Amino acid sequence: MLNLPHGSIRNALFLIGTLTAAARIAPAQALVTAQRGAEIAPFAQATLLSPDWGPTSNFGYTVGVDYSRFIRSIVQPSIELRMTNAGGSTVGEKTYLGGLKLQTSIHRVRPYVVVLGGQGYITFTHPSSPSYTGDNSFVLSIAGGARFPVTSQLDLTADYSWQKWNLDPQTLNPTTLGVGVAYRIPFHTGRVQ
Repeated sequence: MLNLPHGSIRNALFLIGTLTAAARIAPAQALVTAQRGAEIAPFAQATLLSPDWGPTSNFGYTVGVDYSRFIRSIVQPSIELRMTNAGGSTVGEKTYLGGLKLQTSIHRVRPYVVVLGGQGYITFTHPSSPSYTGDNSFVLSIAGGARFPVTSQLDLTADYSWQKWNLDPQTLNPTTLGVGVAYRIPFHTGRVQ
């Protein structure tokens, strides 16, 4: 059983509630998004990582890409792939994650929630044993954030994620905070779906 902290559950429920409320706020948006077809959105973020190992935070970056196929719904599903790399004075962490993203539009802001899974690698800056300098784990991550349009294709992004690493016998729960940009590349189908 996954042991999520109560704060993470509360935050996830708040994001789901916000997305559900958005479905009632902007019903006209469904037809507009149905006419958009699909888009690919590569993104890059400066990332502050709290590694849950040692007293310091790490600074690094996150890069990724979203693929959205717009459907006649106020909540739009996407597939997201992302890689995060952050080194620090205690440990360095690198993750390769992919999963499902649900997003909507509230006025011009695009809030989202993402459930991701993948592989994570940790390296110890000062290993306690020459034979144990790093480890790897399956990583489960829940992220949420928003995109703020600057132009018709460029967005500013803000993102928070919680991760679960199982480094038997220890479990780590790193968190990340990222800010950056995303560039949307639309593909129009020319018809309402």
